[in-house]
Amino acid sequence: MVSSARGAFPLPLLPSAIFLPVIIGAPLLLLSKRVGQLLDAMPTTWLVALQLYRVFGSQWLAYLLHGLLPGLWALPAGTGDVLTGLFAVPAAIALATGTAEGRKAAILWNIFGLADLAVAITLGMVISPGPFQLIVPNILSIGIDGYPNVLTPAFVVPGSILLHALSWRQLRRRSRTEALGR
Repeated sequence: MVSSARGAFPLPLLPSAIFLPVIIGAPLLLLSKRVGQLLDAMPTTWLVALQLYRVFGSQWLAYLLHGLLPGLWALPAGTGDVLTGLFAVPAAIALATGTAEGRKAAILWNIFGLADLAVAITLGMVISPGPFQLIVPNILSIGIDGYPNVLTPAFVVPGSILLHALSWRQLRRRSRTEALGR
């Protein structure tokens, strides 16, 4: 336990649950020759369209409407997830055209999706009770520290970050391969 002016609280485990899989998994996945071969063999659209599941971030907006989450976190996190999920399919369709514009759309979509996750993680840390708390919202918890909501930061967020990283790697490798083929 750590003591502070606000009382005692355990060291936060959720940031570790988010960042450790990314810190360990990203180098393993991004530097693996076998993963590279798999990415080369599959359509670039798959890793983009797959993140359609991000529309389920709308649950945070529903919790906000029911007064269960602070708007400071739920509004940007939920809206960003929904937009990332909604634009996954159009970005994949644009990418499937094989044009430079389609590739740019997929890159911009990846940047937006990663930025959404960065905003949600940062806001979650600064408004949740613990050593990183800078803002005390009107609702004391962001409601993701209990089952089943804890599965989102523990599994979905790191998985989404890794999917974006793999998509980015695939887009870069494909772009290099196409440039060499010309």
